[in-house]
Order: sequence, then structure tokens, then C-alpha cells
Amino acid sequence: MELKENNIIFLLGAGCSAEADIPISSKMVENVESLLNNDEDWRKYKHLYNFLKSSIDYSEGIFGNFGSTFNIEKLLIVMNQIEQRDKNIIYPFIGSWNIRLPEVAGNNFEKITELKKLIKKQLYSWVRPKQIADSASYYRGFSKFKSEFGFPIRVFSLNYDLCFEKVIGDENVEQGFSPKLDEWEQTNFDNNIKLFKLYKLHGSISWYTDKETGKLKTSTAPIIDPEPELIFGTDTKLDSRDPYFYYATEFRQWVLHNDCKLIVTIGYSYADDYINNLIAQALTKNQNRQVLNITFISKPSDAVNDEIKKINEDITQNRLELNKSYNEKVATQFITVNFGAKDFLDNYISSEYFKQYIKEDSDAPFGE
Repeated sequence: MELKENNIIFLLGAGCSAEADIPISSKMVENVESLLNNDEDWRKYKHLYNFLKSSIDYSEGIFGNFGSTFNIEKLLIVMNQIEQRDKNIIYPFIGSWNIRLPEVAGNNFEKITELKKLIKKQLYSWVRPKQIADSASYYRGFSKFKSEFGFPIRVFSLNYDLCFEKVIGDENVEQGFSPKLDEWEQTNFDNNIKLFKLYKLHGSISWYTDKETGKLKTSTAPIIDPEPELIFGTDTKLDSRDPYFYYATEFRQWVLHNDCKLIVTIGYSYADDYINNLIAQALTKNQNRQVLNITFISKPSDAVNDEIKKINEDITQNRLELNKSYNEKVATQFITVNFGAKDFLDNYISSEYFKQYIKEDSDAPFGE
């Protein structure tokens, strides 16, 4: 069958940019720990970092999450909560802080704020590779697919980096910013002039809030604003402000759209609850709709099939929470394939490839 408009949407996670020299969370942790050991500006926070990391691991273990991976976002979420102190709603219920915390964080916890600023500053360098056109060149696979597909393509991204728009070309990517003023305006998404519509659900390192007007703008200059608009290090990723809320509603609209047959996730770890809830709803609503999960599996070839089965069970049952409503027929809707993003976008992305995952509407979808 021929692919039609709105049949496919893409969701990009951190793994999509990992091969463009943009580190995933585990690499960020390695980078921070190296700085704590070797950089004079960081070394004085080493005891604080060790205390926080061991406490987070201990907390996870209490709830049986022994395999849970420590990451930068968890660290910043905890630091934000500690930083609030008496502003935290549960403050009246806390008898006292751990006796070790003031020793490593300072009596007013000033080192918490200082370390958090250092980490956030480092984030901007992590997601700005110097030679982005070369390191992220495999993103051109989207342009190749667009030339076959013919219709505007919707791409939802959880990444802060500029890989997609810089490789595809800003002139080909609608992000909602008016060309003359560089201000974000929802109505810019109403036209189909540009080849791609890119929805950066958690913000971008090129976005900033104009201090005089309060409007969201984008910077085209090499120097990025020191306080870009990002949803990072917070335990609530669904923000009621635009453009974040608008992007979330757009994601909901298009994954639930009657014409949506295939949701392609590339390098997504299924760690965002509100995204997972919408994907689960999309699968439950229409049994002919499928998710194609592109992820790299670093296992020996003879173990890949078993690993794919484990991944599918973990995501559908634990992340998407479909264990109660899922049956054998519907379980075929979630498909994992073993590709790195670079390999997939360089060699496999095509209309012909996606056709094998498009189900005919012969069976009546339930819930519609």
C-alpha cells in the first residue's frame, strides 16, 4: 500500500544524537566525574557529589530498583528539591537534614546551587558539537525519506541539540519562529510551506526568553544565551506554558489521528511518563496502529532476539503500562528493531521499509 499524509510521525530521543558526539546521560555522568577529579573549579564539590549520588542509589534500592541507572537529571531533580528547603511543601514534616549534608553542601546549601550551575553550563557544551554538519550528517536520511514520501513530515524531539535543523536546513524546518523577529508564534505551524515540522518538546539550546518583552525567541548567532529555555532537571516534564503545552497537544493530536499508522521512535528510552501515556493511548485506541522502536542493542548476535523480547515486555508492561489491557493480538503493535540511529538513517529509512509495518484497515479498530 502507498503511504499517505499523516501515516507516519517520528519521535526522537537522546539516542538519536548519540552518534553525533552528543553524550547520553551515562556519558554525561562520566564527564562530570572526570571534571570532579581533574578540574580545579569542580574538585571542591566532589564530596557533595559523592554524597548525593550514593544517597540517590540508596533511595532507589529501598524501593527495589537495584538496576536503576543514576543520571544527571535525577541528580538535578534532587538538588532542586534540596535547594528549596523551607519552601518545600513537605518541609514541616522533616525532622532534620542528614547530618552529613550541611558538611558537604555548606550551612546554607550554597554549594548545591554552585554545582547545579556548573552542571547546567556544561550541558550547553555537551549538546553543541563543533562540527555538527559532519558529526550529525546522518540526519540527512530524513531529507531522503521526505523526497520519497512527498508530504510534510512531523518530527517530535526530546533533544535540546540543533542536529536536525542544522543538517536539514533551518529554511526547511518549521519550528514556529517568525523569520523577521525570530519570535515564536503558534500560527506559523498552520502552513505547509516547509518540508518538516519540528516540535522540540523539552526546549532547545537556541531558545531564550526576551527579558523586555517576555516572548520566546530563537538565536541564530554562534553565541547561545546563557539561560536557554529548557525543561531539564525537573521531575515534571509536562509544562503548561507555550510552546511546550502546544507541542504536547500536537503530539497527542497526531498520534491519535485516524490516519496515523506508524509511530517511529529513534533512540527513545521511554522514560517520560506523559509521552508514554499518549503512546499507550494511541495503541489502545487503534489495533492497526504500530510503534516501530529503533534502538541499538549491544549484545552478541545470538542474544539479540531474547533481548528484543525483554525490551518489548519492559516497555509495554512497565513503561506504557499495557499489561492489563494488552492481549496477544495487540502485543504485535510494538516492534523493536536493532539499529543505531546512524545506521538506520544512512541505510534503511525509506517508504519501502516503512510499508512493511503499515497495517491495512481490514480489522475494525476498537475504541474509535
